[in-house]
Amino acid sequence: MKCYRCGSGMSYEKFYGLYEHFWGWRCIYCGEIVDQMILENRLQIRADQIIGLRRGRR
Repeated sequence: MKCYRCGSGMSYEKFYGLYEHFWGWRCIYCGEIVDQMILENRLQIRADQIIGLRRGRR
């Protein structure tokens, strides 16, 4: 997998929080972290922006 930010390679790792752990991708160059929840939130934000742009044009 390639990093969305810098285009470098990413490694699949286990991350630990205070109360849970999760698996995700971390860029070996810039440190960008991406997991399923982050991707879903980014897609939702983009969809909301597109809808807002379309409403503004009318």
